[in-house]
Amino acid sequence: MKLLMIKKRGYFVFWAVMLLSHMLLINNICAQTYGTQYISYASNTTEDYNVYLQNTNGENLRLLTNHPTNEKDLTWSPDGRFLAYTSNQEGTYKIYVLDTRTAEHWRLTNLDEREWTPAWSPDGKWIAFVSGNQEFIPGVKIEITSDIYKADINGAHLVQLTDKGTNVGPSWSPDSQRIAFVSYHRGNERKGIYVMDADGRRLRRINDKEVQALDGIIQSECAWSPDGKQIAFSMVVPRDERMHLYVIDIDGKNFRQLTQGPPMLGNKDGARSPEIRQPAWSPNGKWIAYVFENTPGNADIYVIDAMGNGRGKPLVKDGGRDLSPAWVPEGFLSVSPSEEQQTTLWCRLKQETNTTK
Repeated sequence: MKLLMIKKRGYFVFWAVMLLSHMLLINNICAQTYGTQYISYASNTTEDYNVYLQNTNGENLRLLTNHPTNEKDLTWSPDGRFLAYTSNQEGTYKIYVLDTRTAEHWRLTNLDEREWTPAWSPDGKWIAFVSGNQEFIPGVKIEITSDIYKADINGAHLVQLTDKGTNVGPSWSPDSQRIAFVSYHRGNERKGIYVMDADGRRLRRINDKEVQALDGIIQSECAWSPDGKQIAFSMVVPRDERMHLYVIDIDGKNFRQLTQGPPMLGNKDGARSPEIRQPAWSPNGKWIAYVFENTPGNADIYVIDAMGNGRGKPLVKDGGRDLSPAWVPEGFLSVSPSEEQQTTLWCRLKQETNTTK
């Protein structure tokens, strides 16, 4: 009997170890599949937009900010210590920088105009962003003029990089030497995806003949692939009544559509057309996260194989509007405070924000 019990215990330990090993293997495979374990995003599940992060298995949800204001347009410093974002805590959207280790935060610039879509350079030295004036018409938002700027982490050495039309959606090349962006200009004198040097010189348009042939309307964000070879963007093709995610080589070749799906609703009978936008490459370049908004008030984060193999899959679905996907650098996780320390930091940040109002 004693020998039988020892054998049973041995079997139990064996299978427990095997089960644990299997679980660890599955988690490791999932982590390798997406190239990183965590993704951050802005969500209004608590009425205001705050910053969340979770792993790519949909687990370990963490709230990073908890303010009575809206935070969107996320971008991380390469070392994972700092997070830049837009917030309307002063009445209009401005860019702020958060030190995730100390909870210290500060406004990036003293510009009077609205600011949005910051993008951190891969070398960690610069934050590119958009600033401009807008005119609002009921049911329509029109950017009259907007330009791309860059500044260092403290807002010093501010440089205006563009000066004509509506320029939006900056995205850095992996070597931090160039910036891609979307440009619109009244009279169609300049429309499409452009690339310029990091100092604003040597402006050139990506030779997107296929895009022009489709007469597509490129949306206001683009994303440069980690290997420096491709640009991801979303576009509406009016004749097909669809908005989809596309990829094109930096030399204008190999243009291809990634997302699939039924025709857009076309705003018939007051219905809103589905939107696909805000692409974000995973660090290993194999996946692209993006926002899919199918119904008013509901937007989810999806992810798709960057080679176009298969359909997009939901990564974040919480019933609210989830925006601004940004993959979390490993540096953040390696120095991430404990849950108790993190709660203290974010509560202190919330108190400081309320005090400054």
